[in-house]
Amino acid sequence: MKWIIFCLVFCVVLPVRITAADRKPDVLVIIADQWNPRYTSWENKEVRTPHLDQIAKQGMIFDACYTTSPVCMPARVSLLTGLYPHNAGHEIWGNASGYFPAPEDAPMYRDIQRAGLTTAHIGKTHWTAGPLWKEQFKNSGAFYKALGLNHVADIPGPPDSTKGRDAYSQYLWDRGLLEAVAGDLHGRYVKGEFAPRPSVATTEDYHDWFTTGLAVDFIQKQPKDKPMCLVVSLHSPHPPLDAPGKYATMFDPEKLTLPANVPEKYLREGHALDREKTRAMLANYLGKMALVDDCVGRLVEAMKTRGTWDESLTVFTADHGEMMGAHGYLTKGRFYEESVRVPLVMRWPTKIQPARSRAPVQMMDVYPTIVDAVGGELTPGRFAKSLLPIATGQSERLRPIAISEIGDKVPLRMMARDDRYKYWADEEREYLFDVEADPLEQTDLSASPEHHETLNIMREKLLTHLRSTQTNLAAGYKPKVQRLREAEAKKK
Repeated sequence: MKWIIFCLVFCVVLPVRITAADRKPDVLVIIADQWNPRYTSWENKEVRTPHLDQIAKQGMIFDACYTTSPVCMPARVSLLTGLYPHNAGHEIWGNASGYFPAPEDAPMYRDIQRAGLTTAHIGKTHWTAGPLWKEQFKNSGAFYKALGLNHVADIPGPPDSTKGRDAYSQYLWDRGLLEAVAGDLHGRYVKGEFAPRPSVATTEDYHDWFTTGLAVDFIQKQPKDKPMCLVVSLHSPHPPLDAPGKYATMFDPEKLTLPANVPEKYLREGHALDREKTRAMLANYLGKMALVDDCVGRLVEAMKTRGTWDESLTVFTADHGEMMGAHGYLTKGRFYEESVRVPLVMRWPTKIQPARSRAPVQMMDVYPTIVDAVGGELTPGRFAKSLLPIATGQSERLRPIAISEIGDKVPLRMMARDDRYKYWADEEREYLFDVEADPLEQTDLSASPEHHETLNIMREKLLTHLRSTQTNLAAGYKPKVQRLREAEAKKK
């Protein structure tokens, strides 16, 4: 009788204990596009992002997070692969046509899936360009399955053609809005995507709002006893500067402060980047950020309704930044902080204590961090690193420098950033900035005799990094003599 009672207790109680002990966290990753890190509330009080502010207050802010490339495709592929652009199997240094990530080289979602989580990606992917994946897979579903994804809704961004076939284009078509939205966007892209004016779509019909709605629906449909990893990739605040509805007028351009590294000579009346135009662009840009923040709020509420919000790992980041007039430039593709640095915040109650880190990290580190958090096993050969040792206070840093790479001609451009200095080389010359003393990068020290040794040190750090992060297919090889001797030793 006692044995029967023991069995009943064992069979009923033990699974509950295992479930409570082994419950893996839900993971929510929110990726914005072209978000200048200087326009976060923890760096700029003119920004209005209350939902992101709350996440940041409850988590860790990484103040020195850098994209592996300051342009969309290579940055996003780095996240999927855990590799730098210069690694074999990646080797994409800019937005490219005729490229897709081979599933065997892009294991992020498979690693997470193998750990027992349902995997989903909703929103912009931008891993592929061209139809080459169709040569190996019969349809997109087979391709995504090979990547380790259980669910995908690829929303490439606002359509500028009535021939769009994605879910958002279909939504606009069903509502009789596709022709108007596509025509407006086509005109913006042709004439100038930085000309700020409201979208012809309402907020409820705007692409980010639509994408967020798909994500909320996905969260609501997931079984609560099955952990999930959901990546929501929004297109904003990427141009065109077409903030919809109230977001187009949320910020008064005249009340905005332009940073000191927006050159005065470019702010003269009549110049393409005069003071009035630059502030108007910034106002619309901040409006799109506010829209993203409200989308974040919708996702947070969905997670709270699911009941796992305070046990979930939440990550907010971006693929790259946006110059927004700094140093006289717009768009991305440069190694100035506005373009190459990205926001990165991680919230995981009881696991990550609120703090800020100045350690140089890479955006692609999000991948191994997730795998680490869910108790998974990272595919060997990754150069991305889990940030949990920093986020949990076990370590102050993981690497001596962060790097970034971009280029479509020889020599390729490369950047290195350590605790204090930033060095880069382009096709013509080298640059050196003391980012600690000169955060707006207004004084180039590369030609300064007193900084000659620092320049050499940064060159050496970059070279050492490149020598240390090459894919090595010979790693672990044992000569035949060694193998034979080890085999004989085992027999004894």
